[in-house]
Amino acid sequence: MAYWKISNCELRGVAACVPRNTVNTSGMSVFTSDEAEKFIESVKIRQRRIAVGGICASDLCHEAAVRLIDELKWNKNEIDALIFVSITADYRSPATSCILQERLGLPNSCFTLDISLACCGYLHGVTVLSNMMSMGNIRKALLLVGDTCSLMSSPEDKSRFPIFGDAGTASAFEYIQGCSPIFSLSYTNGAGYDAIITPHSGFRHPITPESFIMQEVGDGIRRAPVHAILDGLEVFSFAISCAPKVIKELMEKMNKDIQRDIDYVLLHQANWLINEKIRKKLKLSEEQVPSNLDNFGNTSCAALPLLMVTNLQKELRYSPQRLLLSAFGVGLTWGAISLETSGLVIPDLVEI
Repeated sequence: MAYWKISNCELRGVAACVPRNTVNTSGMSVFTSDEAEKFIESVKIRQRRIAVGGICASDLCHEAAVRLIDELKWNKNEIDALIFVSITADYRSPATSCILQERLGLPNSCFTLDISLACCGYLHGVTVLSNMMSMGNIRKALLLVGDTCSLMSSPEDKSRFPIFGDAGTASAFEYIQGCSPIFSLSYTNGAGYDAIITPHSGFRHPITPESFIMQEVGDGIRRAPVHAILDGLEVFSFAISCAPKVIKELMEKMNKDIQRDIDYVLLHQANWLINEKIRKKLKLSEEQVPSNLDNFGNTSCAALPLLMVTNLQKELRYSPQRLLLSAFGVGLTWGAISLETSGLVIPDLVEI
């Protein structure tokens, strides 16, 4: 079972960066005015930040990291590791983490690693990095997590294109002996891999001229094999079933009560209806489960740290907080982590 109790690693700060370019749902050509109104009412995504002008996920993560390192007053030569999590890397090769190491001016001794994962990317990144740090060989490290998923969607696919926004984040971790442990629990079911997939994007189905031919798929939706596909009904059913279970299981393993021992539950910002179902199953108040879907949409692996910056900046800056984070999606993967914070450094949201 993929369950860990991880000692001696503490989250010290979180920063986030989004594109300045804002796209309002009400003005999207893929919708009629009635469709846009119904979409906003049911999904709660009023606007999103969309990368333009060649901005990549790494650019957004870079700007977040620069701001965070500056406010932490960290010596770059003391940063021992950098992990980059994204499904929208700069290249197939080399690894984007290598490029970011140089761009940030980190030492050649800095360990670098790319993780290719979307929705659960932040959970996996925290789990991998904190386990690496728990023995003390790595003292300070950066976890850079972000995606530009809007660039993967057909602009004529109203089932997917209006949902995804772009963001990059940076989280700073430090080896601190005896600090509160991080608890992590995760699952994978590869049998559902095609519920969220980009058919022509790798070496199983290499890109050819035919990959760009637009096809009618019904309900006024047009896309090409190079565009990402989302099976909304299957993902909805999966998420409302698996997420509450993994959260409850993690709380049982910790011997904690979610009402008494957790201040905030941060859910992957996939869909308002999904998150409401999860919240009600867990019998949580709306105040316990913050959301930023209205302004940013689904920002893939960046959703959880972005939520910390946009919705909990003051709380995390000035008082200890007990957080439970849960995500679910591409893979199919799902999981939850619990961590305690104390006086995090959280810069204001960066825009480029």
